[in-house]
Amino acid sequence: MKFLAPLLPFLLVACAATSDPPATEPAPEEAVREASLRAAEQKRRDFQTVLLRLDQSIDSYVQALSNQGEPRADKQIERLERTIREMVLDQGTTRIGRENRIPDPGANYRRLQAAAGDSSDRNEQAIALAALGFSGDMQMMPLILQGAQLDDPFRVDRAVLGLAVLRSPATPPGVLAAIAERQNHPVDGRVQAAWALYRLQTVAEDQAPFVGIWRRFVTDHKDEMPIGALVTAVRGLGYARNAELAPLVAPFLRHPTPFLRMAAAVAIARMNAQQFAPDVLQLLGPQETVQNVRLHARKALSDLAGGADYGYDVSAWRKAFDRGQ
Repeated sequence: MKFLAPLLPFLLVACAATSDPPATEPAPEEAVREASLRAAEQKRRDFQTVLLRLDQSIDSYVQALSNQGEPRADKQIERLERTIREMVLDQGTTRIGRENRIPDPGANYRRLQAAAGDSSDRNEQAIALAALGFSGDMQMMPLILQGAQLDDPFRVDRAVLGLAVLRSPATPPGVLAAIAERQNHPVDGRVQAAWALYRLQTVAEDQAPFVGIWRRFVTDHKDEMPIGALVTAVRGLGYARNAELAPLVAPFLRHPTPFLRMAAAVAIARMNAQQFAPDVLQLLGPQETVQNVRLHARKALSDLAGGADYGYDVSAWRKAFDRGQ
């Protein structure tokens, strides 16, 4: 972390005299001022240390997310979320309480809020925008959202992460959709914006705005969207659990990207779109060489068949669906 320039030392000007004056104690007001300056400098340095630790912990959190679903990674994610939150709120676990309330955040929480709105230091603002998302304080959403609307992709991506972690239902999805669709934005940031949208969808009462965005991603902008964003869009359509959306998802069962085939199979199962069971069944055939895709297809078929499982026996699955299970 780049530290700010140190404060200039306080200069004492002595009056000229014909003889050395006797040593005197500093004036009381000067001593108070020096003590105040030292205290302010120490607080600044302490906050710089907090920012550095937050930056390192958030980076570790993002890396752990790439392995989400693995028990070890999931435990690390949970631990890092707790650690970062305690740093952000400037309080230990004993002060957070069982109900996840924020009784009395410390001084660093206020400093992070100030940094999130201050564009004079790019790194500090970026760290603060991401860190405030771990606070659990939904009132921070508008402040973080402002960061997601800046011109600097670096700060925008950190703000998007903050919004994804905070998961405030009041977050306007259009801001994140615009980032995901922005072709001159870094690909990783566009994929993250789509992931943040999915995170918000899972806490939203109204699914319609998200379905509209996902529909746009997989139709009008299909050829322009990063693969990772398309994967999330397919997952989002599946999360809506509306079989009428299945025709939007089914073509991805034949996509050359394995992750998209897996996401499509899961989505078809979530929608309970029985009419596309034969298409999912194709993923068990010899033409499918990716074992993870075959595994996802088998699980999807089991869901469509009401929990029955015929393993990788294509004939048995076909007979089961032919007789309507």
